Amino acid sequence: MIMYKKNQSIYIALFLAVFLCFSCDSKDDDRVSNDAIIYLTVMDENDSPVIEVPGDGETLLKLQAKIPVNADAKYRKVTFRTSNGQFLSSTTNTMYEKTVDANGIAEVFLKVPLNHDPLFLSAEIGADANKYISEQHITLLNVGEIINLDILDNNGNPISSEIRADGNTILTVKATVNFNSNAIGSIKFITSAGNFLGINNANSTVAINGNVATIQLKVPKTVGGVYLRAEALTNSNIFKNGTLPLTRAFADNIILEPSRLSIDSSDDLVIINTYLTRNIGYVSIGSTAQYKAFQLDNNNNEVEVGRFTGLAEAFTNDSSLISSVKFVPDTGDINFTEPIIIRVSARNDNDQEIQRSFILNN
Repeated sequence: MIMYKKNQSIYIALFLAVFLCFSCDSKDDDRVSNDAIIYLTVMDENDSPVIEVPGDGETLLKLQAKIPVNADAKYRKVTFRTSNGQFLSSTTNTMYEKTVDANGIAEVFLKVPLNHDPLFLSAEIGADANKYISEQHITLLNVGEIINLDILDNNGNPISSEIRADGNTILTVKATVNFNSNAIGSIKFITSAGNFLGINNANSTVAINGNVATIQLKVPKTVGGVYLRAEALTNSNIFKNGTLPLTRAFADNIILEPSRLSIDSSDDLVIINTYLTRNIGYVSIGSTAQYKAFQLDNNNNEVEVGRFTGLAEAFTNDSSLISSVKFVPDTGDINFTEPIIIRVSARNDNDQEIQRSFILNN
């Protein structure tokens, strides 16, 4: 019995020595290669070795580690590691431990990440000075556009005409996820202007449904480009940008509110509050109007009189109001006993002139 234990110990010692060399001499060309101790093979689902796969967040790789069939028990547990991706049925994404079978083989499955960074894989046995590692490098191919971003009308159809900055039009912003929508889970929408319906800030998160996430955007009253972004909630490096050009929403109507309707002298200023309005929605911020003051001569010809101040600042604010303009009757060309007509004009969406007037000293 004692002799049996002694022989067994000798056998184990000799086996471990095989991990280091075929014979007992120390010549480098007689040493056993690391690959003879443990070798990692990376395969696709059809068991074909691979060195590159799409970085689509969905492709599965089979990692197979093989060690000598008669390896000691303490070398029979293989630790698999990955620089990215996720091992299936593992509580930790980047490490998986598995015991080899009777043939000295352990296999695990890895779902590749959704990116095209290099993927480093390894399988190791043993510990400390008696640790043996086999490593492989897999190239993840760029899958191209992961997210597509479309700007559609309120019914989800392609936009067929220019969109005006009227503060009222509602559009549909649609993100289509081409790869691994389950892993991405949700899309974060971001806008530089306007408001997503139902929230008060410039970003909103929407769950992906059937690889699509949509949100509705009410356009602002500011002319120019609205910059939109759809990004993966789980990885802000996965995104798609888009631009929505907005043209000016011109007025359909003019409302005038003068501070007075009669003047007697050159000191009597008239403040003219001008509202530019639309039948639907609002005029764009920064819309302008033109002002003219005149009296009629004996032939009913218009003769301009007086002057206006504040014309350089005569643009609508967020309330569609121009409040800077004042009529100043100090030019010496006014007959205060005759009516003075103040006419305000603007352009509509069809580039037609619209007008509204009021009369002083009528």
